[in-house]
Order: sequence, then structure tokens, then C-alpha cells
Amino acid sequence: MFPDPVAQPHPQRRSKAVDVADIGRVIAEALADGGSVCIGGLLKQGRPVALVREVIRAGRKGLKLFSSPASGYDVDLLIAAGCVAETYLPVVTLEHRFCPFFRDAVERNTIKAHAVDALTVVGGLMATTNGVPYQPVTAWAGSDVIDLNPLIARTTCPFDGTPLFAVQAIRPDVALIHAQEADEFGNIRHLSTMTYADALIARASRTVIVSVDRIVPAEKILADPTGTTIPGFYVDHVVQIPFGAHPTASFPNYSVDEEFIDAFADIGDAVRKDPNRRDAVEAYLDRHVRDPRDPFDYLDAVGGYRRLSALEDEARFI
Repeated sequence: MFPDPVAQPHPQRRSKAVDVADIGRVIAEALADGGSVCIGGLLKQGRPVALVREVIRAGRKGLKLFSSPASGYDVDLLIAAGCVAETYLPVVTLEHRFCPFFRDAVERNTIKAHAVDALTVVGGLMATTNGVPYQPVTAWAGSDVIDLNPLIARTTCPFDGTPLFAVQAIRPDVALIHAQEADEFGNIRHLSTMTYADALIARASRTVIVSVDRIVPAEKILADPTGTTIPGFYVDHVVQIPFGAHPTASFPNYSVDEEFIDAFADIGDAVRKDPNRRDAVEAYLDRHVRDPRDPFDYLDAVGGYRRLSALEDEARFI
């Protein structure tokens, strides 16, 4: 006789919401020195910069970096702070200029920047989500990528002997992602289309930490279930951080702070030309990463309500 489903107690859902004052501790516990971290977002859109700053504040070193294929400011910030040992990044760019700290570290051989492409990262994450050790790929035929990329190997189809390539499964220790909304149970909703690989990153990573512009009632998420972009069972922690993607954008809430990013890049370019100007980097890290006691202190340091309101206004007219 089958048990009466109505009579069975339903398990209680666990809140995954973390107070913003505790998120640094959560990240420090999840990510060890030498660990691997994968960053979501795309170029200057939806990058989890507030969470990246907490990695720096935790003093982590020797990290292996993965990312949604196109990365920029946040990666350069981690490198400037001395957190990174290896990168598996297809693109590191500010779009209209180089990322100076990444460029300098590669030129000076202070990090190991592996030659990977977007298909490597996406394929490796797909292998993990599919529970297999590698993902077969055909697209590298005739490319030099196969001779330089440490994550791929030649193989053959077991059915007809067709030459193939295999990309090794990628399973990051920690995923850092930013979105616009979530409920306390970790159901994530991107309101922007610029999500690219965020859901794939969440599915492939051991620990998933998501910052959002706002935590909303669970009823709001349930009212539109198809709007959920990352289900809560993939998420370990969610934290509400106002302007948590700044200086990147979080559409439709606020736009990119190009001026802020350019000011950081100017410092990097100056130090690359004259290493004796390293004090400028440390001053930047003190002001924008180490000294702020919480995200509100950070927002004050970057210009406060006047500047941030302008970014909100810009997003509404784009």
C-alpha cells in the first residue's frame, strides 16, 4: 500500500540568504589559497565585483581563475591585488583598451596565462554538468589551439573512428555570480539578457555564491516560475548587495561606470610603464577594497548617491 502523500510531512526549504556582513566569512571558508574560482557575467555586464572584492579582502593567493568567456575589470583587480597564479580565460579586455594588470603579469611571467578559447571553458563546464570526464568537440580541427591548450586532447569516436578532440571537465571550487533578483531560497532571476554562461557555471561548481541587487519575496518568484534562470538547488548562498556589480552594469537597474573603470586602467598603465609607481595601486586597493567596512562604505568611496543615481538614469534610457 502506497503512503498517503497528503499525510506525509513536506521538508522545509532552507533559507540561503546571507547577511551582507557575513559574506566575507562565507567566501573565505569556501575558497582556499590555490583554489579555483569561476566568475559569471559578460565583459562589463553583471560581473560579481563586490564578491571579488571579498576574495581580495580574505587575502587569498595562488588562485586559478576561470570565467564566463569574456572577462575584464574584475580579473584585473584580482591580479592587481596579487591573488592569481593561473588563468584559463579566453578573453580579458576592457573592450576599448587592454587590461593593464593582466597584460603586465603575462609579460613579466608572474602569472601563468593558459591559451584557451571560449569553447574550452564552455565545453569543460558542460562535461561536469553532464557527469562525464570530458566533452567531445570537433571545431578545433586545423587550429593551433590544440597544441597550446592544456585542457584538450586528441581522441576518436568509439563508434566510427572519426577524429575528435576532448576538453577536460572543469569543476571550479567556487562560482561567483551576480544577478538582479532572487528569493531567500536561492532561486535566481536575471532580468538582463547578458547572462551567457551563468547557469552553466552554477551547475558545474562545487560552491555557488550569488550576489543580487535585491532579494524579493518567494511568492514573486513563484508567480513567474519560467523567469527563474538558476534554480535554488544549484545555489549555496545568496546575498543582497546594492550595486554589487559596480563598476560593471546590472541591467536594467544601472549602467556601466566607464569613467571608474578607465581611472583604474590608467593606474595600471602607469605602473606597467614605471613599476616604482606601485604605491598608486595600493592606494586604490585601500580606498576601494580594503578600507570599506561594508558595501555602503564602498559606495560612498566611489561617489555616493549622486554618481550611482546617474548610472540608474543611464540604464533607463539605454
